[in-house]
Amino acid sequence: MRNRFSSPRRRRSPLPAILITLLVLIIGGAIWLSTVDTEVATTRIEQDVTNEALAN
Repeated sequence: MRNRFSSPRRRRSPLPAILITLLVLIIGGAIWLSTVDTEVATTRIEQDVTNEALAN
């Protein structure tokens, strides 16, 4: 039997927990992406730079 002075239990909204979870995932993803090694080894590119007008 319920006490007449007790308040009925309300169901809490899941919105704050969802927003906090998304915020943690976004921040964690940003930190992880900042630690990924993206350095590319340099390569030598040789290109012919002679003036074609001088060839004629």
